[in-house]
This record gives sequence, structure tokens and C-alpha cells, in this order.
Amino acid sequence: MDSIQITVYDNVTIPLNKYPRKESDKEKTDIIIIIFLMHCDFLKKLGKSFEEALKKYHECKEYYYVFKFYKEYKKYSAQEIIMLFKNTTDFFRSNGNIDIQLAYLNKMPLLDIIFYFYIKNKDFYLNLFDAIEDGKRAYFERRDYSYRITVPSDFYNNVISKVYNAVELMELNAYTQYLVERKIIQDLPIPKYIEL
Repeated sequence: MDSIQITVYDNVTIPLNKYPRKESDKEKTDIIIIIFLMHCDFLKKLGKSFEEALKKYHECKEYYYVFKFYKEYKKYSAQEIIMLFKNTTDFFRSNGNIDIQLAYLNKMPLLDIIFYFYIKNKDFYLNLFDAIEDGKRAYFERRDYSYRITVPSDFYNNVISKVYNAVELMELNAYTQYLVERKIIQDLPIPKYIEL
């Protein structure tokens, strides 16, 4: 297992056991980056569904997004997406008490809660995916590049933000692709407010 090498680019490789960096200050963020990269295509479509819903709604055109999470799915119209996000966000802004917020969430369908928090935190994962591409470009242009990852508190507790350079991002991406090609995929997190 230690002898397996993963190609990062051209003839540059890393050992399979390099990531996640166990017992380092980046172990948790390495794991989080890997998990979100495993679901890159799904999350890109999900993240763009809100903007697409707004656009189609204002153009008075029909739009539907089918949200599939684990084995459950729900079809949302543009209006449902907008209202779910607006109503939940407005409620949280006007009710800062966590117990009142949890009571509100307990009345919502499970998929609505998951969908809401993934839309609310879309900048986290969309910016991460952009950072991977920006890091690659910067590396090959021989420019310094760094990206600070601040994980969403709606999914994780007590994870300190960390700074990654272009090489680390490229290596994490290569490692993740290696796992995905072998169908070693970890599930996305669910919002921490949900009790299963």
C-alpha cells in the first residue's frame, strides 16, 4: 500500500498514504476538502440551482431542480426554492434563539433542511472548487497562491480555518480523484442540527 503512487501531473507523484495528513493541524480540513471534492459535480449543480431558480423566476419561466440526497429525492420548483431559502433565512434572522430555531427546523421536512443548508453554504464549496482551478493555474504560471479554507459551522464544530498552497490543493485533488475512480466515496455531511 505504501508503494502506490498517485500522479498529480506529468511525472510528479505523491504516495497514497500522504493524505489526509494524520495527526497534523490540517488533518480535519484535509478530510473535509476530500469529502467535498468527491461530490464536486453534484455540488456544482446544487450550488447553481439557486441562481438558476432566481433567473427563471424573474423571466417567468418554469424551472425545476430534483434534489437527491442519499436515497431520498424531492423536486423543487423555482418558487419553492426561493421561498424555502427566503422564509428560513428570514426566520433565523428574526429569531436568534437556538432553541426556537431548532423547533422551527424540526417542523420542516428533512430534505428541505438539508437542501437549505447546502444552498446557504454554497459559497464554501463553490469557492473551494474555484480555488483548485486557480491553484493549478498559479502553479503552472509559477505564481504564489494560497487559499484559506473556513469550513461551514452549519456542518462542523470547532474546525479552525487553514491556509493551503497550490501544491497542497493539487495533491488533494489528485488524491480525491484516485479514490473516486476506485469508487471509494465518503458521504457528504448532514447539517449538525439534524438528529437521526
